[in-house]
Amino acid sequence: MQFIATPGGGEVAVMGASEALVIEGALSLYVLKHPNSSVAIRALREVSSANEAREARMEEAAERAFV
Repeated sequence: MQFIATPGGGEVAVMGASEALVIEGALSLYVLKHPNSSVAIRALREVSSANEAREARMEEAAERAFV
C-alpha cells in the first residue's frame, strides 16, 4: 500500500487488488464483532464500494479485450 499526499493536505491510499480484499475482509470481521462501530461500518461501505467499482472496470476491460 502506498500513501499519496494531496494538494489539500489529505492523503490517498493506493493498494493492489489483493490488499483491498484483505482490508475488506478484515473490516467485515471487525464490523461483525463490533456492530455499533459507525466508523468501521462507514469504512467497510467505502472499501466495498471501491472494490465493486474495480471489479466492474475489470469486467468491462475483459469484455472489450475479447470483442
